Amino acid sequence: MKKILFVITKSEIGGAQKYVLDLARGANENGFEVSVASEHNGYFYETLTEAGIPFHEIKSVQRAINIWQDVKLFFELLSLIRKEKPDVLHLNSSKIGAVGGIAGKLARVPKIIFTAHGWAFNEHRSPLQKKIIVLLSRFAALFQDTIICVSEYDKNGALAHHIAPLKKLVTIHNGIDSAVTTKRLLSRKEAREKLGIKEDAFIVGTIANFYKNKALDALAFAAISAAHSDVHFVIIGDGPEREKTERLIEKYQLTERFTLTGALQDANIYLKAFDIFVLPSRKEGLPYALLEAMAAKLICIASDVGGIPEVIENGKNGITIKHITPGKLWESIETCSKSKKHCRELAALGAETIQEKFSLQEMVRGTLGLYQ
Repeated sequence: MKKILFVITKSEIGGAQKYVLDLARGANENGFEVSVASEHNGYFYETLTEAGIPFHEIKSVQRAINIWQDVKLFFELLSLIRKEKPDVLHLNSSKIGAVGGIAGKLARVPKIIFTAHGWAFNEHRSPLQKKIIVLLSRFAALFQDTIICVSEYDKNGALAHHIAPLKKLVTIHNGIDSAVTTKRLLSRKEAREKLGIKEDAFIVGTIANFYKNKALDALAFAAISAAHSDVHFVIIGDGPEREKTERLIEKYQLTERFTLTGALQDANIYLKAFDIFVLPSRKEGLPYALLEAMAAKLICIASDVGGIPEVIENGKNGITIKHITPGKLWESIETCSKSKKHCRELAALGAETIQEKFSLQEMVRGTLGLYQ
């Protein structure tokens, strides 16, 4: 029986964390001995424990670069890896990919896999910062045997920036269990009641944490154009940029048009509360929230970034916007609000796309094949 150790920086429930949970459960169900390590989080710990998967708390982990803390992180990971003796070390997040890769090589782990959940050099940064990130990614790749890219876009980006040779890179799209996702959805009425929004309102919603890359401030600017409509905006999520968005909402007197719920456990069960799902991101890997919204048969409007065009074919199963702006976003929202029948047809095709091409079964199968 092969032993797999998953390591991730943060255990807050976002895309990368869902990815680790799904793979850990999938590997466990397929006879692998599995354990997961990250900073402590009650929900993450409880979910893993319910599945019979051991959890190891990492105390020295943090996203920001801090030499002293990163040295402590290295020795903490080295100690854990030597104790666990995994056959496969599966690393997630840029920092863990580098520090964990070095620790794994020193501990002589037979196979080290890193998943790039969207390369950091694709973010809006200065040329110097991007160059440094590219160099660090190349260095980290020296200690990684296989690099999983969640989109062809990311794989091509890795090749273009010479992060690693082609033989190290593989694309495995994120996937979901559409049947489970749709079965757990609350009804439109119940979801709206729980979120405290009117049953007859036209809701534009998203599920995303408030990070710069998610560009949720674009919703506040787009809402300025909604002054003479009945559109209401709902954001499920939390994060460091929330206060900035709240200030914009207050500044432009949009308080009555917005509901900010904060982070909600199992946020995707509320999707039926929305009429339109939006994702105005500046940078993405391949977002789970989008896959889940499409599976729920919502018309989706998203930025044409990262792996999103590999999921949505503009005008065929959803809407993508190149070089998104609040104005372009509002135009698409307004068009959808006036063309509801056409949008329902696109949404139905979107659900078919997820079921046929982005299944959890395929994601797990492809990844377990690498472990073998």
